[in-house]
Amino acid sequence: MKTESTAPSGFQALVDAAGAAINSIKINGVSAGQHRGHPVRIKTRLQGSESIAGLANLFFKMCDAHITVLADPKEWQRWEIVCYQLLNGDQFQAFAKGSRTVCQETVPGRNLRDLLKSGSLCRPALEAAAREIRRAHLIPCREYDGPWSHGDMHMGNVIYDESSNRARLIDFEIVHNKSWETRTRHADDLLVFLQDLVGRVTGRQWLPLSLCFLQAYGRPRVIGRLRTLLEIPKGIPGIWWEIRSHYCESAKLRRRIKALAHALDAWAKADDRTPRSPTAVRHAAPTLAERVQ
Repeated sequence: MKTESTAPSGFQALVDAAGAAINSIKINGVSAGQHRGHPVRIKTRLQGSESIAGLANLFFKMCDAHITVLADPKEWQRWEIVCYQLLNGDQFQAFAKGSRTVCQETVPGRNLRDLLKSGSLCRPALEAAAREIRRAHLIPCREYDGPWSHGDMHMGNVIYDESSNRARLIDFEIVHNKSWETRTRHADDLLVFLQDLVGRVTGRQWLPLSLCFLQAYGRPRVIGRLRTLLEIPKGIPGIWWEIRSHYCESAKLRRRIKALAHALDAWAKADDRTPRSPTAVRHAAPTLAERVQ
């Protein structure tokens, strides 16, 4: 259920329209196929997608979100292939087909949203996701003139393969604005992941799961920057938080984010350079993530 918006009522129609577009970013059609004996994921930029992307970008600008949907199909196609090759090119290839389609050799596994929905999300999956995000954050990227970042790092964009205990990242329609400093871009990726998580788990699961993820990510300065982002804004920027957290009830959202902030403060006090596990993590069950009821 949606919470009451903090925006003026006259703006609500735009908020709802932008929110619907952003929640699913229905600008690409996705299908499965085969290429030279390999299963491939085929992404095609839909006709009319430029208008949807334009609406989303207007909303992002009003929210001061520092991200942009790549509206131009050719620009998106190029960036999608660059990122896929950069992150997954050791085993999986991506290539253009025509002017509006990208074919990607399919990475094995299931996305973390699906794992959570089915009650299968566990500590190894979260840790693998964090390790892969950390690895990606250390890869040089010409477009950023520095380390790479995702821009839309929700759990649906992380694929976990249990057999190899390896996670991989997919879907690169959105980019961070280049004006944002690297550490803040990386912290924003962590924030987006946690915003996705907070609206999907129980209160008892929230802190152990979020701390497990951050502990495995293990970059104290980025986590320190994340701590500065754990302030839920008011007004139009607050609407973006509502959308990202799946309209988690306001009091519950604030309570959970405050608990995480306090845990990170305790982390920082324990050791400025090397995060240590708070009590909530140390005494968690071995699987840490209880099966979702």
